[in-house]
This record gives sequence, structure tokens and C-alpha cells, in this order.
Amino acid sequence: MTPNQTLNGRYKIIRPVGEGGMASVYLAHDLILDRDVAVKLVRFDMQDDASAVRRFQREALSATELVHPNIVSVYDIGEEHGMNYLVMEYVEGKDLKRYIKDEFPLPLPQVVNLMGQILCGVQAAHRHGIIHRDLKPQNVLIDKHGNAKITDFGIAIANQQSSFTRTNTVIGSVQYLSPEQVRGHVATQQSDIYSLGIILFEMLTGKVPFEGETAVSIAIKHYQDQLPLVTDFNHQIPQALENVVLKATAKNPTDRYKNVAEMALDLKTTLSPQRAQESKFVEDSLTEHTIVLDQKAINRQLDEPDSEQTRSIKMQVNEKLKSIKKNHQPAAKTEEMHRPKHRHPLRRRAAFMAFAILAFILGILIAFKLSSPQMVRVPNLHGLTQNQATTKLSKENLGVGKITKVADDKTGYNKVVKTLPENGKAVQEGIKVNVVISKGPNSFDVDNYVGSDYPSTKRQLEAKGFTIKKKEVVTNRFDNNRIISQDVVAGQVVVPRLTTITFTIAK
Repeated sequence: MTPNQTLNGRYKIIRPVGEGGMASVYLAHDLILDRDVAVKLVRFDMQDDASAVRRFQREALSATELVHPNIVSVYDIGEEHGMNYLVMEYVEGKDLKRYIKDEFPLPLPQVVNLMGQILCGVQAAHRHGIIHRDLKPQNVLIDKHGNAKITDFGIAIANQQSSFTRTNTVIGSVQYLSPEQVRGHVATQQSDIYSLGIILFEMLTGKVPFEGETAVSIAIKHYQDQLPLVTDFNHQIPQALENVVLKATAKNPTDRYKNVAEMALDLKTTLSPQRAQESKFVEDSLTEHTIVLDQKAINRQLDEPDSEQTRSIKMQVNEKLKSIKKNHQPAAKTEEMHRPKHRHPLRRRAAFMAFAILAFILGILIAFKLSSPQMVRVPNLHGLTQNQATTKLSKENLGVGKITKVADDKTGYNKVVKTLPENGKAVQEGIKVNVVISKGPNSFDVDNYVGSDYPSTKRQLEAKGFTIKKKEVVTNRFDNNRIISQDVVAGQVVVPRLTTITFTIAK
């Protein structure tokens, strides 16, 4: 997208304001309602995935129902020339990631206040049955008045299928991803709560709890490693506030808060003197339950068509599982019947062993998922014929996707106007690039605007490319600002960018 380009004759692009793993964001102006908006264009390398686009459209439509002061409002969704886009409230400010970096350390009352606002927004979404799935500081905007607003409800689901295949974009999200999402399980309210706990950790410490060079290494830490204590970073943090982090980020979803409202209620009193002597929260599941490896759940991670590599990995996983079951399960059952209650260290060692084995298997699975195609850049096809464009794309191991023809007075007939993704964008080898081809100058049948409101007519026609002028006449026959006559006859076919219409209006 370029400045002054207009989407569907309504949203005039002003400038880009950001780019993420799934979308590019632009500041735009709504020509109908005369307000600034944010337009988010979904990543173009998703456009050929019909199921992903349908999920995006369904969830984004649901997100338009979310009206809450702590949620960025979604005004409109649409599609033009193969581009799926969202039109949202424009928030003037910065995202929470940047806010933490610029303002750290944040005063504890401010941390509690901001997190309280975030929890209110997520709670409203959960009441509507919408799970965010990708909560992170980059998806929380702080406006110029210090209010928190959550964005990107409904977008994460569209990317769920490919979240572990784009190494460059997943690391930012996997730092906040729950252990069950790492394993490919369906996200629940407790998954959002885990992500909220990680966000709270970062607000208190200025750091994420787990870091690594790859998404795999970070994901395994979320599943296997205990969260660092926030009090190790700052001894002034009350135990009650640390407990909120620990409970929200429990490895087992059943040990987390039952819902966001419960977490918000607990957070609200964390700085109260009455909770100054609170004991440290300890997750029950790690010491009281034996972890069972679920072979079906792991196999679901490999539900793609079986290549030689897939079959090989499945065989390794299945053999490993058979070995574990053969060597450990019967003994575990027998020992469970006779083991005295006080022998907790042995139980903890067994749990740790199970974790280590599961982490090994998980590493194999995710490493396989991450063996994605090489990245290439979309070549510049502007001005080429369709055949020339096809040849140039094939040299980059890219295919031709949807062909769209548009009116264009600057590009020759049947020549490429642009590509989606745009030239220079990094994409995976093998994807299909949508191509927009010129069908010549735009033509337009002029309507009869006599009696219409001049300001609204002017906005609509200028959005289509017309130059509009006016003459004012004092008259009692028409209301003020009503069009009395026009110098271009109704029904005349013209090219908007080359046409000036002068209206005579009542004064």
C-alpha cells in the first residue's frame, strides 16, 4: 500500500505505522465518517490458504461485537484485490513492549492499574466466547492518556496452523505462549491467562522469563522450566504480587485461575498491607500427580501427509513411547500402590524424568515443524505482461495466484500494476503471488446529483478520483448546500482522474 491509495473508495491510506508477523498496519482516513482509522492488511502469504482466510473473516466479524474501553474497536472488515483487511480504531500512543522499554522500572501501583485494565478487556472478550490466543505486549496499546487497549482479537486463529513454520515471526509470540499451545492443543481461557501472567512478569522485571536463539528452545522452556521469581529481580515486589504471576503461569491449566475475573480480583489487593506476610504460591500438579504421556496428542502434531521424513519421525516417537510404557508404566502402578505418602522426592524425580522425555519428543516434533521452505523476495513485476510475470516468478520458485484486473490510467493495458505481496517482501518459497493487471483507465457513469447534499457528494466523488469545484447561488428553491445543477451531464462516461465536475449549490 502507498500513501493516497484508497481501499474500496473509502479508506485513504496516509502512512505505514507498523508491521508484524501477520499484518501490515497503516494510518488511514475514513472519507465517509471523516475520522482517522488504522487499517491492518493481513499477511499476503496467507491469502491462498482459503481455510485460514475464512477463519480470519469469521473471527474478525465476531471481534466487531466487542465494544469495551480496553479493547481496540474493530469498525469494518473487507477484501479488495485479494487483500483481506481490518479497519480499527486508531490509538495514538505506543505498544506496551515499547512502553516498558521507555518507562522501566514501572511503579508497582501503575503495573497493577495497567494490568487491571488489560484483564478487564480480556474478561469482556471471554464473556463473548472469544479467546485471544496471542496476548503479548505488542498487542496492548497504551494511549496518550495512559489507558491500555488490547488489539488483534480474532487474528491469531487465522495464523494458528502455521505458527511454528515461520521462524522469523514466531519467536515474538512464543515467548508468551502457554505450554498447551506449544503442544498444539486448542487454546482456552487458561491459555490467555498464562500469557497474561508472562506479560505481568515482563512489566515487573523488564524482561521475558525465557529466551533462546530459536522458537523451539523457548517453547521447551515454557513446557519444562520453572519460571524465574520476580522477587529475584526486585526484592521490593510483594509476595502477593509474585503469587499472581506464579498462579497465572502454572504449567497445568487446572492450577491457574479459573477465569480472568478471579485473577483481576486477586491482583487488586496485592499491594494491600493485609497481604504483606502471604506465603509463596506452590503449584500442586508438579508434586502431586504423575505426568502421563499422551501418544494420540503427540501424533496429532504430525497430521500432515506422510513424507519419508514424517514417517521416520513418527517411528522414532512411537518407538520412544513404547519403550517408556514398557519400562515404566507397570512399575509405576505397582509402586503407587505400596509407596508411602512421605516419599515425595522420588515422585518429583519421576515427574522430572517424564518432563525430560516429553521435552525431547517435543523438540523433535517442533524441529520438524520448523523445517520450513527458504525465504525469497517477491520480484518487481510492474509493467510486465502476465506471461513475463509468470516466468519471472517461477525463477524465484514462486507461483501465480489470483489474477485481478483493475482500472488504472498509469499502467499500460494488460500490464502488471502490482503484486500482493508487494515487490521486495520476504516470503516462503512455493507460495502463490497474487497479481493485479491493468485494464486501462477507469471509467465511470456520472449520476444525477441534483438535490443531493454537496459535502457528502464531494467526499464520495473525490474518493473515486474526481476533482470537485462549486459555485454558490442564493435561492429559496433548495435547502442550504443542496446541489442545484452540475456541468457534467448525468449518464456521461468519464475517467475520474481526468475529470472535473463543477456543482452549483444553494446558499
